[in-house]
Amino acid sequence: MSRQDIVRALIEHQGQLYSEEIGASIARDTPQELFHWLIGTLMLSARIDSGLAVASAAKLREAGLHKIDTILDADDDRLVEVLTEGGYTRYREVTTGYLKDTAAWAKEEFDGDLRVLRDRAEDADALLEALQGAKGLGQTGAAIFARETQLVWDMLYPRADGPALDAARDLGLPTEAEALRDLAGGRETFTRLIAALTRAALDGPADEVKAAA
Repeated sequence: MSRQDIVRALIEHQGQLYSEEIGASIARDTPQELFHWLIGTLMLSARIDSGLAVASAAKLREAGLHKIDTILDADDDRLVEVLTEGGYTRYREVTTGYLKDTAAWAKEEFDGDLRVLRDRAEDADALLEALQGAKGLGQTGAAIFARETQLVWDMLYPRADGPALDAARDLGLPTEAEALRDLAGGRETFTRLIAALTRAALDGPADEVKAAA
């Protein structure tokens, strides 16, 4: 099997974006979808199973608590209740505080539009640093946000780091973003490849990926 076969198998079988899984359509590049992805990355960056983080971020959307104003207006107990429904129990009280603080930060600093943060940043490093103004979002969370937002933000593309590169190395693929981009063949397929490699690192490669490798 060739590297191209491995890439195709990864994209086909493990290429769902985490943002898609929580219900955020970041391809639309709208303030609401980007904010939902931001709080999703906040939850994914905690020391908790990624599946529980995804389920809980999706539950917030189901409850209408993925928007800045609804989060700010919500009772803390209601936020804790929804996080609990998603299985996010370990850090639910702390995360409730983070959600409130992040919503307030996004509203006060950027009028609820994270594209303003992007436009103010001089480069990708400055953008990642600015993202860490969100309460509870450190370097890991900023990197997670960038990993999929590169689908629509030119400043971040192409980007590959973290566990995705570990999986690439294990599967015999290049570990340079540009080389992986060339194998993927396009911006969306590259973004999906990075998501797939991240899933392969965290959950193990799909059987089809193993067969291709």
